[in-house]
Amino acid sequence: MQREALRHDRILRVLDRLLYDKDFRTAFAEDGPAGARVALDEDLLDAFDRVDVHELALVGRNIRSEVVSGGTGTGPGLKGSFPRTLDALREGRHAPVNDVAEAFIASAAFQEFRDVPFSPRGRGRTLPECFHRFMAARPADLDPSGELEPLVHHEAAAAVTRAVATGAHATFDVGLRDMTFHGDVLCGFREYAEAPAAWQLKPTMFLAGAGRCVIGPARRPLFDALTSLLDDRPDALTPSVRASLEDRLSSWGLR
Repeated sequence: MQREALRHDRILRVLDRLLYDKDFRTAFAEDGPAGARVALDEDLLDAFDRVDVHELALVGRNIRSEVVSGGTGTGPGLKGSFPRTLDALREGRHAPVNDVAEAFIASAAFQEFRDVPFSPRGRGRTLPECFHRFMAARPADLDPSGELEPLVHHEAAAAVTRAVATGAHATFDVGLRDMTFHGDVLCGFREYAEAPAAWQLKPTMFLAGAGRCVIGPARRPLFDALTSLLDDRPDALTPSVRASLEDRLSSWGLR
């Protein structure tokens, strides 16, 4: 029984690669399951000898299309969430969006994404956060120096903030750098001091609650004061400052 369970797990891992790794899928289509580039264990060959490679290619293209352009589980997709990052990759790295998407889909970071709520694989992360993790790992063919990370983070943080405002946190975890929950509000702040001046990334605050979000330039003292209030630590604030911040949070719909 245990042996069959282990074999089943190995079959699922191969299926994952066939669906999400274009190079592996191409090798499978060209060489078959017994091909040297595929290198399946002998006891798995019979499980894959009747796979329709044309249908497999179609499914792969559909997955890429949803990742690029958006869909039910992917939200606005890479194009909607990362327009500036994709422009930088296309212009500076000569990497078209489909190539970026294929590299992302084949990565370990993409495996943390869940395209359906309440997946049997457990709670995952939103597509924007997974893409930031992918780019932060400095993919060799796209951004080996990590130069683009601040720009990717800014766009990812904005996308995650909007997703949480629409209720995504009910089914997805949030672990993006510089973001955490204070009370019921997701809060994030980053200076982006390391970003090139041409990108015009200012210190930015990201706040999201049920149905509301705030994204905009701010300074660290304001952010720290707001999070103190959200954490029910008002003693650190003077009464007038506390009242002003309470009014601000209320006007944003976060109180």
